[in-house]
Amino acid sequence: MNKTLLVACAIACGLSLHANAATFAYISSPADGLISQYQLDESNGALSLINKVSAGDQVNPMALSPDGKVLFAALRVKPFQVQSFSIDPETGRLTPRSKAPLAESMAYLSTDRQGRYLLAASYGADLLSVQAIDKADTPSTDIRTYKTGLHAHSLRTDPSNRFAYAGNLGADRVLQYSLDASTGALTPIGEGYVSVPANTGPRHLAFSPDGKFLYVVGEMSGTVSAFSINADSGALTPIAVANGIPERLKLAHGEVRDARNNDLKDDPTPRIWAADLRMSPDGKLLFMSERTSSSVSVFAVDTTHGSLKFLDNYPVQEKQPRNIALSPNGHWLIVTGEKSDKVGSYAVASDGALKRVAEAASGKGALWIEVLQTGGQ
Repeated sequence: MNKTLLVACAIACGLSLHANAATFAYISSPADGLISQYQLDESNGALSLINKVSAGDQVNPMALSPDGKVLFAALRVKPFQVQSFSIDPETGRLTPRSKAPLAESMAYLSTDRQGRYLLAASYGADLLSVQAIDKADTPSTDIRTYKTGLHAHSLRTDPSNRFAYAGNLGADRVLQYSLDASTGALTPIGEGYVSVPANTGPRHLAFSPDGKFLYVVGEMSGTVSAFSINADSGALTPIAVANGIPERLKLAHGEVRDARNNDLKDDPTPRIWAADLRMSPDGKLLFMSERTSSSVSVFAVDTTHGSLKFLDNYPVQEKQPRNIALSPNGHWLIVTGEKSDKVGSYAVASDGALKRVAEAASGKGALWIEVLQTGGQ
């Protein structure tokens, strides 16, 4: 085959792979027990509702396996369970696979970076859990649990998969552990935590792509705390804090919430209620959702030193946005609203500016988002 034909073949193969690539978003809606599947057109940000599957009452946090073959979804009603779904590699459609018990009602779900363990955090029971995932992608009935301070709110492993960190909202601590890859056991690093200022409310986590830095959103403060990660021990060192709530929002400091006063109905004061935190694929931008003002704040990230700079805050049409998610190319931000009947797609400019470009119907109380790119990566 001559050189011209080889080049033509390579171009054709590249175009074919690109054409076969697809980006899907899976969004849980606990009020109707559904997981809705959307396709995101990464050329223009358009969202299309593809399918809905029944997952179970109060389906809430979800997690994708690292290989993109399985979606795990936690049900927050007794008996507490995790439902797993197989993902069709071509269409992205979900097929119910198996169920396994969970230790408690879980507010957060993730897997380790190798897909060997299911990790979870229980806000109401103040604990973290780890359970092995077998070769059939079914979580074990043998569950390790770890008590925390009041209101554990997240648990994730770092990019190296040697360490795990958790937001402990009610204790104003970020918990730090070593992960035993052979057993899934978590061992506290040092004292087992680093503290943040009182009434910060550490919630969700995000890592820099190179694994050098950890970022934690404060639910009650609307700040993002930055930490460096010791490459040898995994110990965290605070390096910066950035405020994501501009004065124009006129929000008072937040308060700890639980099932009894989640909406603070007896308190008419608009209060900070930050929720999700997402890092752009290139590690240069960080996005934080804020529910009371229905907005998203954007920070610039110093990729060398880990420090943050608040850029701006943008209103979103989705009321009470709990979760947000970025497309794999980083050009689009998907936003859900717990009190919205729409899911929105926003174009992300190079400076982090957001512009709404598309929408699709959502399930009731839509909140958790997982994004998957299939084929052509």
